[in-house]
Amino acid sequence: MRNSLYLSILVMLLLVIGCTEEESETTILVTEEVLYTSGEQVRLLGRLITNQPVSASDHGFYLSQDANFTSPVIISLGAKEGAGKFIGQTLGLSARKKYFAKAFMDIGNGVEFGNVVELETLAAGIDSYSPGFGTPGKEIFILGKNFTKDTKVFFGTEQAQVIEVLFESRLRVRIPEAKGSSSVPIRVQSQDQSLTFPINFEYQTGTYAVLASFPDQVRLIENISYQRDGMFYAGLGSDRKVNFYPRIQQYNPMTNQWQNANFSGSARSFGFATANYLGGGIAELGREPFIMNPTFYKITATGFQQLRNLPFPVRESIAAEINGELYLIGGKEGNLKGVRKYNSSTDVWVALPDSPIQFTKENPSFVYQNRLFIVASDKILYAFNPDNGNWVTVSFFPGSIGLGNGFAQVIGTKAYIGGYSRVDEIWELNLTNLNWVSKNPIPGTPQSVTAGSFVKDGFIYIMRQQDINLAGNFPINFYKFDPNGI
Repeated sequence: MRNSLYLSILVMLLLVIGCTEEESETTILVTEEVLYTSGEQVRLLGRLITNQPVSASDHGFYLSQDANFTSPVIISLGAKEGAGKFIGQTLGLSARKKYFAKAFMDIGNGVEFGNVVELETLAAGIDSYSPGFGTPGKEIFILGKNFTKDTKVFFGTEQAQVIEVLFESRLRVRIPEAKGSSSVPIRVQSQDQSLTFPINFEYQTGTYAVLASFPDQVRLIENISYQRDGMFYAGLGSDRKVNFYPRIQQYNPMTNQWQNANFSGSARSFGFATANYLGGGIAELGREPFIMNPTFYKITATGFQQLRNLPFPVRESIAAEINGELYLIGGKEGNLKGVRKYNSSTDVWVALPDSPIQFTKENPSFVYQNRLFIVASDKILYAFNPDNGNWVTVSFFPGSIGLGNGFAQVIGTKAYIGGYSRVDEIWELNLTNLNWVSKNPIPGTPQSVTAGSFVKDGFIYIMRQQDINLAGNFPINFYKFDPNGI
């Protein structure tokens, strides 16, 4: 404002002079305005005011941190013909420093200078970064202001590659390798400023160890799986939908060995199993309408105790034990939204209010804090409270559900959901704040499907095999998944 007023007065004076009979020669050089300032860049406006033809061999600006302009930065704009404004800019200044600037011009009488103006370069600042998690080699963007061209970025102690600085406000950065921790602060170093984001960056984690394969060479589908007393169990179902697989195999995670669990009951597909109960499914392979298998067993430390047959058809129902009681939800027979609770002391099934939509075994489910959570086919996460029979929606699964039949397991306050048919994704859900984070993908081919999952000591054990439509003989691969491995 002060410079503009000064210029206006000068122009008025020139007009007055121009109206006199004897016109005097007048030339005035003005350092008019600081147009732009950032951390390392400045753009200046100067103006030559004259009432006569002039020819400058050079013009521009002097810039210095010293008011005496010792060792100045010279912005040379070259030759100039006639009066008018001119703009000059320079890079590479020091941030958060006071500078003095003045226009200069050489019109044949030596270098002449305009008035001196003061300016101050600006401090860098950080606003946000995105995405908040990722894998080494991927890119993130950091948004802020007044970034200098020599800005450095660190993930913890590891320096990242700054691919480019865009408009002094956006950093394109390549994520470095993780060292020591999966959760690290992002620090931006802009000249002598060190700026750290308050929220850590999360490396996408998850490592896999290969364990002993399933003992039989089968393509196991529509099977059951459960865990009990530190052991994992998988079996029944069918081999490629051609023949029943009549056995249940037991896996010991301490010895990495499989053995026959000696199930003497009838074969079945589409049955259910929990730590203490097994039953339902179909009694013959074929097409609908299916012949149901109503047999129902109590799983004990010594084997399988047959109970009274199920009083209703059960095929692909979700089974869960909550507070020691068995619940069956949905399925593909009878009441498709039915919710039933088994009273073991009276050997009676009690019908509860229906679920809001149909759920089947294709929908992953888990129990947390005495509530049952189910990921529906539209990716909505539902929670069922058995104390009052209420259902609520709590979140939305961000990953791909493929052809269904994913798994869900809980470790502490986090749920792990994924492994859908023909999908290798696993997602972690923080059950305290409902934030989702992607984990590293499951090894194997894209045509893999999950045959079972278990959890023990902070690890998830995953059985994966090839889809039945893929020709050839393939083992059922067994992986030990460390969600925090890097």
